[in-house]
Amino acid sequence: MIIQAEVYVYDDGDIKAFIGLDDKYIAGIFVDKNNRSIGIGKKLLDYVKESKDSLRLNVYQKNEIAICLYQKEGFKIIEETIDSDNNELEYLMEWHNSK
Repeated sequence: MIIQAEVYVYDDGDIKAFIGLDDKYIAGIFVDKNNRSIGIGKKLLDYVKESKDSLRLNVYQKNEIAICLYQKEGFKIIEETIDSDNNELEYLMEWHNSK
């Protein structure tokens, strides 16, 4: 899906992260491992939230750090499924603009 997505890059001289957006679906958000937990993911989410009234994404249940970030950013788990490619439990999460 990332190939079809609009991609926004966090670049402060070096590319440290990017987010892929397919309409209201976050196809992927990736932060360089040396630049995690310093607010870059939040900045990318804030940027795309400015232009959307809602967003959705899937995240693996075992990715607790990402789930915590999304929940802090107002995303709620709306569905649990099994990824048929690898049998991993994943959550569908959704955010709605409260304005």
